[in-house]
Amino acid sequence: MGPTGEARRVANEILGRIVAGAYPAGLRLPAEVDLATEFSCGRSTVREALGHLAGLGVVKSRRGSGAMVLDFRREGTPALLPSYIMSGRFDRPVGVLARELLGVRTLLAAEAVRLAARYAQRPALAEARALLAKAPSLARDPVAHGINELDFFRALVSSSGIWPAVWLANVFWAPMREIHDRFAGVVGRIPADYQDEMGRLMDLIEAGEERAAEAHVVKWFARVDASLVGELEALLALAAPQTPAGPHAPPPAPPAKPERR
Repeated sequence: MGPTGEARRVANEILGRIVAGAYPAGLRLPAEVDLATEFSCGRSTVREALGHLAGLGVVKSRRGSGAMVLDFRREGTPALLPSYIMSGRFDRPVGVLARELLGVRTLLAAEAVRLAARYAQRPALAEARALLAKAPSLARDPVAHGINELDFFRALVSSSGIWPAVWLANVFWAPMREIHDRFAGVVGRIPADYQDEMGRLMDLIEAGEERAAEAHVVKWFARVDASLVGELEALLALAAPQTPAGPHAPPPAPPAKPERR
């Protein structure tokens, strides 16, 4: 869970400056007391915000020298994904980013299916079956339906009993849920044959038809994404700055102090 209230406000503001390039990698952030003054909050709030940013892989605190900005592109974690998308500061064209995001989603779903088909016993698949059975009741709520789908694939991973894979899935679950919260209501139209196709997928998994189940889910997402990618690209374009800032022309922000060598 990330910070809430004032700590989230401060964290989001600092993160925006980092992603925009106003606080580049290698610079030391202003002291906690200075940040607290700027953001009209307490030092404990700043400390909580910086702790959250450290968890995202964008800053690192050093005893006696404050927090240093890291290269978020190399050091960031999946938890950074929602903030990165909302920043609109992309290093690739939005069309490329949209296609690759959907491609990664497909890879993760296919791996969940593979693990379940290879290792899960029928009783372990009960949670996934229950989530699938719940889906029709959410048909008028794309956000809730999208989160239910995330839970469905997460349950497939858990059913395998391959716990390191479950832990890795957990890393992706929270940021993917936040992305669904933001975008599913706009681009999350539910295909009419969703229930039939996912039901067929479950039948293949329960039969242990690993390759057929993988092929089925990959084909499903290829069809869904063919119409979704354009809508996602349009949303990402809206998030991008309307003026050509780019990585070499960040927007103005209070100066950061260089780290003493």
